[in-house]
Amino acid sequence: MNNIFELMKEYQCEELHFRYDQKTGLRTIIAINNTELADVTSGGARLYDYKTEDDALADVLKLSQAMTYKCAAAGINLGGSKAVLWNTEKQKSKDLLKIFGKFVNDLGGRFRTAVDLGLSNEDGRVIKEVCPYIEGESDNNDGFDCESDVTALGVIKAMKAGLKFLKGSSSLDSVTIAIQGLGYVGGYLVEFLQEENAKIIATDIKPELIDFYRKKYPEIVFVEPDQIISQKCDIFCPSAIGGIINKQTIPLLNCTLICGAANNQLLNPENDIHELEKRRILYLPDFIANAGGIIQADVEIKGGTKQKAIENTQIIERNIEFILNRYKDSELTTIDIANELVKIKLLEKKNAG
Repeated sequence: MNNIFELMKEYQCEELHFRYDQKTGLRTIIAINNTELADVTSGGARLYDYKTEDDALADVLKLSQAMTYKCAAAGINLGGSKAVLWNTEKQKSKDLLKIFGKFVNDLGGRFRTAVDLGLSNEDGRVIKEVCPYIEGESDNNDGFDCESDVTALGVIKAMKAGLKFLKGSSSLDSVTIAIQGLGYVGGYLVEFLQEENAKIIATDIKPELIDFYRKKYPEIVFVEPDQIISQKCDIFCPSAIGGIINKQTIPLLNCTLICGAANNQLLNPENDIHELEKRRILYLPDFIANAGGIIQADVEIKGGTKQKAIENTQIIERNIEFILNRYKDSELTTIDIANELVKIKLLEKKNAG
């Protein structure tokens, strides 16, 4: 394993918490990245079969830092954090999920979570049986039984702002969008983009999801997972695992705009963003565009309404407009400007005490 403290320094992570359960095989890491915004932090929990423990550790550190950036940019008084469960789908069980929930409880509410990649809403309800610190699993018919719809709405707001910048119109009518990943957020993206009369190309690694959406939306074009990156489209929408934009895949891209729901879409942001610019592909930073889920979590924690959460996603559109307005008159990349925005927000919070 790499030097843990050096990695924590690299990703500006304050705390790491590890838990292993011999009976269920649970291997989980919770990273609390930053508490400057608030003592309470929030970030999703994902279950993934990483190749090595170094991969699991790197992912939770990157994801927790992205959550800090999301919270700061969206003006949310929550710190950034994340959890990964380094397990297989076959290992997943109610007992494993409950052990994880009890581990979250041990942090006394300083880490609040929601289901992410590899975990379902049903899994979230199992966790909630032993842990109150999980959002998006309400039984009160208040709309807080899911965060994915608000995440998708926020991504679409970002898409529209990007299109307006590029083409002078925010309309998605007849715009071709290639969606990689048809999980919870990807599914809502398909539904909402259909309402916008967009032309959709889609894929997923799970054949059952392809079958489901092919029956529901026969007009959608479905391709193999390894073909989605090269599809001719207006917008490429990564909505699955991170790192999909890299030196191998950038030459294959056939779009003018990248805007999606996946976290950490660029494998090597400092290099990849410049390669995208060489190809005149506009990249909208993922931690700005996909902040809808944490926006809803903030509203839910404060006792607000689903409608309030939807209204609050307007900050995503405003942030994208701010970034693009600066981008057109500077030599900075969209990531540079987004990072500056985060630093300003964190400094304002620190100075305010």
